[in-house]
Amino acid sequence: DGLVRNCSALAALHPDEATEAVVDAALRLRRPFVVVPCCVFARLFPARTLGGRAVATLPDFREFLRRKHPSIREEILPFAGANVALYASFNDHEDIEHELAQIS
Repeated sequence: DGLVRNCSALAALHPDEATEAVVDAALRLRRPFVVVPCCVFARLFPARTLGGRAVATLPDFREFLRRKHPSIREEILPFAGANVALYASFNDHEDIEHELAQIS
């Protein structure tokens, strides 16, 4: 726990079952992070729901994670396979600009 608490950022490429835990730790500690979710593991995490239904697909899982915090963004990376990164910088200036762009 001390290692994570003292880090300046978290990064996880294809973290399997740890994906949500990485996002949750980053949010709790307000650390910049990037994760590239690769698998949903719906049977291991049946409590994950999105709109009242089980999170069963990778797009659903990414949406489930994005809804954890308004600062979480998505970016497609230039390689094949699971290549959609979710990230947050917790840079208040970037967050305000993003929110204003959503309104415009």
